Amino acid sequence: MTNGSDNNKTGFDVNVWDNKTWHSIPYYDERNPIASPEEQKVDTPSTEVDKFGTDDERIECLIVATKAPITIKALSTVSHRLTPDSTILFLQNGMGIIDEVNEKIFPDASLRPHYLQGIVSHGVKMRKPFHIEYAGLGTTIIGKQLSSMNQSTIESTIESTVDTKPPMAGWAPSTTYLARTLTLTPPLVAAVRPPMDLFQSQLEKLAMNCVINPLTALLDVKNGELLYNYSMTRTMRMLLAEISTVICALPELDGVPGVKERFSVERLKTLVKRLANATAANTSSMLQDIYAMKTTEVGYINGYIVRRGDELGIRCALNYMIIQLVMGKSHISKLREAGAVPLSPLEAEEMDGEEGL
Repeated sequence: MTNGSDNNKTGFDVNVWDNKTWHSIPYYDERNPIASPEEQKVDTPSTEVDKFGTDDERIECLIVATKAPITIKALSTVSHRLTPDSTILFLQNGMGIIDEVNEKIFPDASLRPHYLQGIVSHGVKMRKPFHIEYAGLGTTIIGKQLSSMNQSTIESTIESTVDTKPPMAGWAPSTTYLARTLTLTPPLVAAVRPPMDLFQSQLEKLAMNCVINPLTALLDVKNGELLYNYSMTRTMRMLLAEISTVICALPELDGVPGVKERFSVERLKTLVKRLANATAANTSSMLQDIYAMKTTEVGYINGYIVRRGDELGIRCALNYMIIQLVMGKSHISKLREAGAVPLSPLEAEEMDGEEGL
């Protein structure tokens, strides 16, 4: 749905991976129904899909837009179809996902596909499965991962961070094709940026998500309700002080001009307030995950700050506490939905320290 009008896109093959099997979802036109989804037996794998599930046909370009916690599970179903000539574009919240993919799916560097990362600021709302409402114009920024480059290349990107059209020289054919396809699609408002530019933009978005997402999830409030509240302002500032300290100490940003000013506590606080005000009526994705009893992305948002802080010898106690609180609230929500009987204080004490409590 765009500007209040349906903008149907049809003619695509849809296959869903469920219970270790690929299932076919036949196209169903609600306005001109021939047979209902039940009559089409969409839950029965067809011969074509069974073959698809074991097919070794190579995937040249793959866009991953899943929630960060299920990236490994999603990629593992098609990893055998990805080659060193393939390209994967990650369009997700959080950071550190590629490191996990390398560790668990592509441990052999010589067999890894090429990677692109992206940041999307377009506003969309899911009304129901496969029915998306386009809520606000934004941009799409894509580029290479900074950590995958050698030091000399990183140094050269520091000098070219002001370039608006960085060259794609040396990119694999599939990487160039995917980047050009996206940038030539007007509605996406997409641009390719140098790795250093992309990395800093990711860190800015991460800092904002580290504050707005967990606080709204814990307090069960809309984004805008965090504003004009003295206690919330103090909490934001303390969280951002840890975040700023870690970001400014990252070795990837060593020598980059303007880092301390760009990631100062005051500037990050301004960015957080601006985003909260612009999305005042929105429910954060983390709170939506808790409502839906899904695993939240807090481990890839605040968790990234904690992990990088540990590497640098910086203790991030507040961000660690936020992670535990969000995970605890998510666990409580699931127990409530399951109709679990709360433990008595004595039972809780006896089970203290046991996994899952």
